[in-house]
Amino acid sequence: MSTKTFSGRAEQRSLDFADALTRKEYGMSFGQYCSSVLIDSIRQSGVLPPLIESRGQSIDKKREAAAFIKGFSMQAKNPSIGELTDEGIKELIASRYE
Repeated sequence: MSTKTFSGRAEQRSLDFADALTRKEYGMSFGQYCSSVLIDSIRQSGVLPPLIESRGQSIDKKREAAAFIKGFSMQAKNPSIGELTDEGIKELIASRYE
């Protein structure tokens, strides 16, 4: 079976809480939970967990943001962009404004 690595950024306090909760409930890290329990649940059910309103940000705003990110990612014409280093990305952006 082939695998793929994924990652994301989160507020440290929120991630610490999620990690402590999954360690208490399931005896694993939050990363392990996401890459096993959550992924398997999504694959078996065919749906994502429902979004909840948090910190005054509406569900519609979250959906709009997700749609924007998806649309932006669909515009990429060169798959090698995904392999650029941070420095390479900075150079690519800077070259557009020279």
